[in-house]
Amino acid sequence: MTVCVRCGEHNAVGTEFCGACGAFLEWEGADATVAEPARTVQPSAMQPAEQRTAAPKHGPGPTRPRAAQPGDLICGQCGSGNAPVRRFCGRCGASLVEVAVVAQPWWRRWIPKREPATLKAGARPGRDGVHRRTGLGPAVRGVLRVVRWLVAVLLVVSAALYGLYSPFRQAVNDQALSWKQDVEDVFVTRLAPVRPTAVTATVERPDHPGNLVVDNAFNTYWAAPVDQGEPALVLTFDHPVDLRKAIVRVGVEKEFQSAHRPRSWHLVYSTGKTYDVDLADTPDPQEITLDNGEGSTSVEVHVVALHRSLQGTDVAISEIELFERG
Repeated sequence: MTVCVRCGEHNAVGTEFCGACGAFLEWEGADATVAEPARTVQPSAMQPAEQRTAAPKHGPGPTRPRAAQPGDLICGQCGSGNAPVRRFCGRCGASLVEVAVVAQPWWRRWIPKREPATLKAGARPGRDGVHRRTGLGPAVRGVLRVVRWLVAVLLVVSAALYGLYSPFRQAVNDQALSWKQDVEDVFVTRLAPVRPTAVTATVERPDHPGNLVVDNAFNTYWAAPVDQGEPALVLTFDHPVDLRKAIVRVGVEKEFQSAHRPRSWHLVYSTGKTYDVDLADTPDPQEITLDNGEGSTSVEVHVVALHRSLQGTDVAISEIELFERG
């Protein structure tokens, strides 16, 4: 440290001007490396103007500007960076009262400032007073360098093979598609159409039986009188299914107002589970979500509420398409 003989301020070694009072620190005869308390100097002996302007008779030449750090004060005269606590430039002695401050990078503001570790009086660093090195050892770092090098070589070779060797490119593409399929199977529910092997109705018109709802024809329909009890269809499958979706056409396609349309269904699965469905009053096909049907071999579709017609006395459904989880 360099101690200013005028004010006693401790300055970094190599600093030419005191950061507290601006005094030149390298006058001939001035001890610039003394680490003892500052000497008292009579005010009459101080000559600030002369000290700042006169050149030293001996000592090293001008120092290079200090590299600016975040938070430093930039001298407007010589451009050197100075610690925020200084009031005078350490290179030229100019005042730092009104100077620019080096901006801190935006990303550093998000990193907590690490305070230097402090020890209690008499304590020694490390466990049991023994200082131990932290971090990876030379051997581990060497292994990591070799691994990184091998990975880089493998990537370059693979890229070359993919571009030049067709069988390798095809194998990579097939594997990528397989991985994509596995991911989709986890996050995406795939559905497959399922057809009942038998359809019966609790009540139906002789010329419009219940099995017409699964004949893939929109101009045919199941019709059931509503004054003979709650109409219902029973759909039976040849294997356990997990119903997830249905596409439904309600009413009579060409004469929509000629019959009532179902407004609500109550589904009863062979497993004992149930599920309720609401239907819109539209001649267009509508997609509805189903649930609770896992493992069932049949489902009862009960019509429990109606969109009523002013013309007809029957309820009608043109088509039901079912989909199970694939």
